Amino acid sequence: MDPSSQKKSFLGIREIAQIAGVSTATVSRVINHPERCSEKTRIKVEKIIKEYNYVPNETIKHIFSKTSNTIAVFILDINNPFYTHLIMELNNICFKEHYTLLICDTENDIEKEKAYLELCLAKRCVGIILTEGISHELFNDIDIPIAALDRKNTGAKVPLVTSENYHIMNKVISYLYNLGHRKIGFIAPEHALVTIESRYNGYCDALKAKGLPLDPTYIYRKGSSLDTTLGKHALQYFLSLPDMPTAVVCANDMIALGVINEALLMNISIPNMLSVCGFDHVVDEFLYMPLTTVEQNIPQLALELFQSVVHPEDQPTPSIVNCTFIQGQTCAQAPAESAT
Repeated sequence: MDPSSQKKSFLGIREIAQIAGVSTATVSRVINHPERCSEKTRIKVEKIIKEYNYVPNETIKHIFSKTSNTIAVFILDINNPFYTHLIMELNNICFKEHYTLLICDTENDIEKEKAYLELCLAKRCVGIILTEGISHELFNDIDIPIAALDRKNTGAKVPLVTSENYHIMNKVISYLYNLGHRKIGFIAPEHALVTIESRYNGYCDALKAKGLPLDPTYIYRKGSSLDTTLGKHALQYFLSLPDMPTAVVCANDMIALGVINEALLMNISIPNMLSVCGFDHVVDEFLYMPLTTVEQNIPQLALELFQSVVHPEDQPTPSIVNCTFIQGQTCAQAPAESAT
């Protein structure tokens, strides 16, 4: 078949060499080392490459290379908007820097992490980004740069990137306290994720700093998912109490969304009857009013993670990214009879 009849189709290096009237070695030099070719030859071959949509076979190329340009990210829960935003930011950075992002939805399953790790090794990934989840020794002896977002026990040589989850809770509690709230609940999964424990400890210590008692009946921790169902069940539980909280702090925005949606179904006015705070600032598009929440700096988190795997340090230090308190419209003054 005449190569010219295949115009606009994807050709291989041999067809490109045939059309250009040069050897395959010359085409390879134009692609990989253009400085070693004459300008006339380079221009001629590059014109044909562009005209015929030639794309180098990256799979074959990587077989003979120690690394690729692929960075893998292990995602705890791809349904969580926080991780969706993180993936988008990482992908934008990778695209600009000529890397490919491999998304591994592990669902906090060690067997899936093992399988994805084997894939990363086969693809000769240049780096792996771990998000929050399982703590194990799977990555201890891997000779690939690794960075961890909110994952504990990853080893001394794995740089840890995290948000300021603990101290920001003092701002949240102070805000509610100044609105007259003294009965402040907390909703989170029972599973001991690093971020959840930091936020919970911040909540507890902030209450103590305000001289407020830590009432165990105002703390709802069930299950392992950070989703709307947890918020729904938490509100149902609080409504069963003789004296329910006037405000609730949720471990993430999805939980807060669940509380607000359930309140709407039960004709409970937010924020007049119940004030709600979230964490992440990723669900405003799903709400009829802006959520009072804490904004994680996801672009900065993504950049820190990318830099940590592309330019690994011999002695990495933890990177703590500041959060911002967002005053939305889901909190109001506490009912007069509840303020003391």
